[in-house]
Amino acid sequence: MQSLSQEHKAFLRDYFQKKNLSRSEIEVVILVLQGLINKEVANRLCVAEKTIKFHLGNSYKKLNISRRNQLIWTIPLAEFVSIANKSNKHSKSNLNESSEFSEDLIPSGISTVEEMANNTELEP
Repeated sequence: MQSLSQEHKAFLRDYFQKKNLSRSEIEVVILVLQGLINKEVANRLCVAEKTIKFHLGNSYKKLNISRRNQLIWTIPLAEFVSIANKSNKHSKSNLNESSEFSEDLIPSGISTVEEMANNTELEP
């Protein structure tokens, strides 16, 4: 499981709240974004797996997506990377600066992962 920082979780809560997801839907989506499968999410939240499927289905409709792997596409990329940069600068790890994310790498006008993937002007 990939654990998100508190800053990332706060950003995601705020972002998905603006997309009209309920508190329960947001909680489920954040756990899914961390790599948990439905059964693990259900166990973590002490609810039935059917409840998780229900919340995910509602979330997909509100976000206008149809699959689990599309969740990440809805997140504003530039803001999420900015949080990662702040987290990296404040962490005490021994990462060198070349391994940090750079907002300069995001083409101008690109706001989501989906838009970045669809941008044909990007060089490999």
